[in-house]
Amino acid sequence: MSSAQDSEEFSKIVVNGRQFPEYISIDMELDAAQQAEFVSQIARHQAALHAYIVSLMPGMDGVDDVLQETNLVLWGKRTSFEQGSNFRAWACAIARFKVMGHRRKLAKLGFQMFDDELAEQLATECAAEPAEFDFRLRALEKCMGRLGERERSLVEHRYFSDANLDEFAAVRGQSLETLRVTLYRVRAGLKKCISGEMMLYRAQS
Repeated sequence: MSSAQDSEEFSKIVVNGRQFPEYISIDMELDAAQQAEFVSQIARHQAALHAYIVSLMPGMDGVDDVLQETNLVLWGKRTSFEQGSNFRAWACAIARFKVMGHRRKLAKLGFQMFDDELAEQLATECAAEPAEFDFRLRALEKCMGRLGERERSLVEHRYFSDANLDEFAAVRGQSLETLRVTLYRVRAGLKKCISGEMMLYRAQS
């Protein structure tokens, strides 16, 4: 062990049943209470971060890797986090940065990705209050359930499959342009449905 390592104390931290990171040095710039609170913040936001990463990488491998990379960056920047500020928004911004790198790699391999505009919208939603974010996810599931079988399969194929849309069009016996028009209409309907559910949620909150 190097002299630098000799001067450090090491501690194991478990998040959601997994050791995170494998070993972390106890930060001499943070007191024990601050360090415990920071780790607690990371643990509290794992579900939201995981859901956000999945939303940008639907059906793709690497979600857990991106989450772990995000956790490591969060820990590495722990001294730069301003106590009392919005940890969730800060964590989501870092997660988005890590996701974008993986999105570019996957796009080069031919995977269908959400466009950047939708990614920005999801980033904003990720930073929302936990209860609202969780309700939005439930609203998405509810609105997806209202779609017809053909519409739902189109959305699932577009965002949860690694096959090209033109291949799906051929299977359906439709032109690619027709399928794109249908997808645009379905997405607009989903957006309207989710917005309606969110209005009801906020009115009742």
